[in-house]
Amino acid sequence: MADYKITYEDGTTGIIVASEEMARTVAGNGSYELVPTPQETPEQRADTAAFEARRWRDAELNRTDKFVTVTDHPDHAAIMSYRIALRDWPADADNFPDTRPTIGS
Repeated sequence: MADYKITYEDGTTGIIVASEEMARTVAGNGSYELVPTPQETPEQRADTAAFEARRWRDAELNRTDKFVTVTDHPDHAAIMSYRIALRDWPADADNFPDTRPTIGS
């Protein structure tokens, strides 16, 4: 499946998502051409990676929220240290390292 620009006999155009065979069929006596897919730039890939890292970090903070008030939990100190490491990760807001914080490290 890909995007195809269809130009009908009457000159009107449209974009469809289809196989090449379907694009040919839909175009009929008109024409069709593959619309190139924009390539992701290194900056966009970095933005996506940072977004995913932030999403993971935020989910971990939400997951461990309940332990903040349970001071008699056997791993309370380790969980609190983990939460601090999550908030400090990364030191540079735009550069998430590959190594994620873990509980007890």
